[in-house]
Amino acid sequence: MSDNSLSGTRTFRRSITSADGANIIEILNCSETFAGYAALESSYYIEKSFYLETLSGAIYLPSLIQAPFPELYPEMNSAEKIAEMLKIEKDYPFIGLRFHARKGTGAWATLSTARLQNKGRETTIPFVIPYLTINQLKLLSPDDRLGISIINYGSGVLGAGDYINLEGDFRFNVDLIAKPVNKIVGTAIPYGINIPSTAPSRFRLANANRAIFYATNTGNADIWIAGNSSVAVGSGIYLAANGGGNLTEETLTGELWAIAEGSPSRISGIEASYV
Repeated sequence: MSDNSLSGTRTFRRSITSADGANIIEILNCSETFAGYAALESSYYIEKSFYLETLSGAIYLPSLIQAPFPELYPEMNSAEKIAEMLKIEKDYPFIGLRFHARKGTGAWATLSTARLQNKGRETTIPFVIPYLTINQLKLLSPDDRLGISIINYGSGVLGAGDYINLEGDFRFNVDLIAKPVNKIVGTAIPYGINIPSTAPSRFRLANANRAIFYATNTGNADIWIAGNSSVAVGSGIYLAANGGGNLTEETLTGELWAIAEGSPSRISGIEASYV
């Protein structure tokens, strides 16, 4: 099971007109959805899933001669209904809306082609079934791209006033599995800092990669330590004088401040970072 599972939904739209000609037009690039998670790849194994749930087109083709709707009757069997629909398609002009797919920057491959006619008004047609899949939704890879093109079957392509308004929605999942971390601790660097008694003094800078931190009070006065300049005598981590107070820490990565009690003192120790 993944450490974290993220999901989301998105929509996309594209209007196709005569200006687009017969070129393949990209309508969906799955990789763009996951681009925001690329920065996590150094720390996680990322499993991506992409589901195209709907894709439909509002079709309006006034440049073509209007084709009637087929006359279908309840007493017709399936073969008769199909024959009637094919007759309308044969007798009246139509264009093709072809669907393409490719992996990344690879070559486009043809998936299917829908034949469209002028029905005298805007008509909305769903495309996921049966043009892209026979299932309820279309499963796509994270690097898949979908495109469309207009095919001339003898009646031309889109003309003046024609349009196909595509709209779709999809769902995606991202599973994050933390990579094993083999951290290497670098050289321990010694330090020694005099700590005044008159005002707090910062004796270590913040270090996000801090792996080992060791501090001891080698001076003659007690010392108080905290993570900001508000450290005061009697408040914070107490280090007794003359080596009587020690601090060993691996998780404090912020800056450290100290103040001596009564008279100046000194903190000595080592610090090592992950490399």
